[in-house]
Amino acid sequence: MNIQNSPQGQQTIQGFINQVPFGIKLLTIITLIVFFINALFDGFFTNYFIDTPIKVFQNFQLWRLFFTQFIENLFGAILMPIFICMSLSDLEKTLGTVVFILDFFFKSFMIQVIYLILSLIIQNNNLPSRGLWNVYLVYLSLQCFANPNQLRSFFFFPCVLPAKIIPFLLVLMGVFMSQSFDPIAALILAYIEANYFNFMIFRPSQQLIQKLENGFLFRNVKSRSDFFVMTQNLQGRPQNQADLPVQHVEEYQEKGIQIGSSLGFDNIETNNKQTFQQFSNQSQQDNSK
Repeated sequence: MNIQNSPQGQQTIQGFINQVPFGIKLLTIITLIVFFINALFDGFFTNYFIDTPIKVFQNFQLWRLFFTQFIENLFGAILMPIFICMSLSDLEKTLGTVVFILDFFFKSFMIQVIYLILSLIIQNNNLPSRGLWNVYLVYLSLQCFANPNQLRSFFFFPCVLPAKIIPFLLVLMGVFMSQSFDPIAALILAYIEANYFNFMIFRPSQQLIQKLENGFLFRNVKSRSDFFVMTQNLQGRPQNQADLPVQHVEEYQEKGIQIGSSLGFDNIETNNKQTFQQFSNQSQQDNSK
């Protein structure tokens, strides 16, 4: 979702909110509610829902694998919903709201399963896993793996990078912020989905999603303008992540640098072949002189 390219009337805060799909709004509301409950009740969710491997292994507290992604500090509670809104809104509109919500929770759960396995391998059961960053990392990595040579902007930095580099930078940032290795689990899940499951492990049938859309959980919100129904059959013809909306990088107009680009001109694509041909002819004439 590109705010700068939106109509002027939609560039206000209210316009931005109106563009955000229902599923992402729901995830944002849950994150904020969990944050305020944590702040008011002495870390209630942190104490009872954060995924610490030793508590899962010794006390069989499996519910910690499903809700730990919503536990954020103030910094994460402000920024992560914004990042998700800007990067994943088009994805929810393509998949449908119910599919997106179920896929979000499925990815969250799988990240924690992989995280538990890693904790056994490195024999460290005391580091907790939490926050939206890991799920966000999976979705962004899938986009990057779909077009590894595409140049993409990296947050607000005045540079563009090859997409294949960005997932590893996200892992480094995540490890630095969380002081845990759960971003590595997120990257492993993204790699598995991209290489072995055609970019999406969870593929619900149309019948199941339509039943959920018409069920008591969603039937009262299905008529909302920000609610998107499932319009494709993920079972019959698997949807390749390469066909899903990917954040394209526009030419950077201000001062800045392009990092990681190749010096070979074979990979350069021009939008105006006629202009390029004229430039080549002019160069040959100059050389002949």
